[in-house]
Amino acid sequence: MNMVKIKKVDRRAEYYWSKVKSQGSKYSEFNWPSVEVLLNLVYTYDVVSGHMAQQTSPYGITKAGFSVLMILSRSESKSCKQNEISQLMLVSRANITGLVDSLVRLGLVERTSDPLDRRVNMVKILPKGEKLLKDLLPGYYKRVHSICSVFTAAEKKILNDLLTRLRGRTSEINA
Repeated sequence: MNMVKIKKVDRRAEYYWSKVKSQGSKYSEFNWPSVEVLLNLVYTYDVVSGHMAQQTSPYGITKAGFSVLMILSRSESKSCKQNEISQLMLVSRANITGLVDSLVRLGLVERTSDPLDRRVNMVKILPKGEKLLKDLLPGYYKRVHSICSVFTAAEKKILNDLLTRLRGRTSEINA
């Protein structure tokens, strides 16, 4: 039996590159190359992020939970103030509370009061969380390398430089 692999049609690409372009052209300020860059950036992030979530989900954690564990494991004390995690992840304090709650329930982290300021919560990675990362990271990094293997080392440097410039310009505009 001859199996033919059917490529999944991505309706988002069709929408972005036809509808957005035609609708945007109604505005004199519309610049398709600029819009295309940002759409490509956001769209690519969504595709890659969804793909990488497949690496963490078999371990019972979300991408955000994985990020918290990575922040904690990279910390010298293996712990961090909860509000610092929120700042590093660019999420609200309410969201980080729920996220940490779920990691506590899984036995991956513990939350304690800061001995110097009881209003401050400290989050510490537990041995079970460290083991999860030890098991997960080899495959995760292999997948990251595989995804980025489409670029040469020089292209990766150029892309990183371009993205840094884009972030810098966005920060200038927001200032």
